Amino acid sequence: MIKKLTALILIVALACLLLFAFPYISEYFSQTDKEGENIEFVIESGESISNIASRLKEANVIKNENVFKLKVRIDNVATKIQKGIFKLNTGMSLKSVVKTLITSGTEKTFTLTIPEGYSAEQIAKKLSDLNLCDYDDFMNALDDDYDYSFLKNIPKKDYKIKLQGFLFPQTYEFLIGETPHNIINTLLGEFEKQYSKIGDINNINFDTITMASLVEREAKLDSERDIIAGVIKNRISSNMPLQIDASVVYFLSDGLYDIDRVLYKDLEKDSLYNTYKYRGYPVGPICNPGIKSLKAALMPKHHDYLYYHTDETKKDGSHIFTKNYNEHLNTQN
Repeated sequence: MIKKLTALILIVALACLLLFAFPYISEYFSQTDKEGENIEFVIESGESISNIASRLKEANVIKNENVFKLKVRIDNVATKIQKGIFKLNTGMSLKSVVKTLITSGTEKTFTLTIPEGYSAEQIAKKLSDLNLCDYDDFMNALDDDYDYSFLKNIPKKDYKIKLQGFLFPQTYEFLIGETPHNIINTLLGEFEKQYSKIGDINNINFDTITMASLVEREAKLDSERDIIAGVIKNRISSNMPLQIDASVVYFLSDGLYDIDRVLYKDLEKDSLYNTYKYRGYPVGPICNPGIKSLKAALMPKHHDYLYYHTDETKKDGSHIFTKNYNEHLNTQN
């Protein structure tokens, strides 16, 4: 009697187990696709299988994350799942889902043009405006660690953004859905590549990058970049405040450069970026300079100029350079 009862209990337990496991077994071995909703599914570079499984379940493409991970493990295809954009359907069998993820990814890309003189804040805003990246996510990613030796030479200061000045302005192509970290990493890699052509990447003077950023925001003509760099160098050597409006605009506009003019009262506002209030260089770069401004900062032109202002008679962005304050005033009349 006891044996029969035990057998009955085992049969019932087995039946319950099979009943419980049937949906998972059915999903694992399913070969047939059904009608469902088409969706576009993006897999980012370096994304884990667990995260992919979780998002597939959220999208109703799979029923169980563990069954998906088991299928991927048994089929030994974890390393074959591609990054990119996939066309999936909520009625696909698990077999079809896995097959699609390892064979049918399409990499839709977007082009990002970063003009010379753009700040990190402007880059973040541009990505946000294009719905390609959240502004705060990009700004937060600037605090991540990046494996570039030249970054170790950046001194510890109270600058707003440590990587400002090193996000090289260029035209890039990125995968839609690319992470802010990977975008920033690419910009840093381009800086390393370009700077290595003109200077020692492992022996960067931080003030040189700051000077280049000032030149980038001040110069409109390529022919004047090294002259403006020379003025900056001369004023630093003479212990004169740089009095560069662009540095004031930077902190007043929170890096977005959307302020048309600087008022006299703004020149007294306290900021380590205020080159009217504090002598020497601002605490850090105020934008990301291009190769021409970097060259100018590395090789400023030798001259005796200490002042410059826009030449209003030409309308081409050129400047009039002078050696003393009286000349500076006289040429403005």
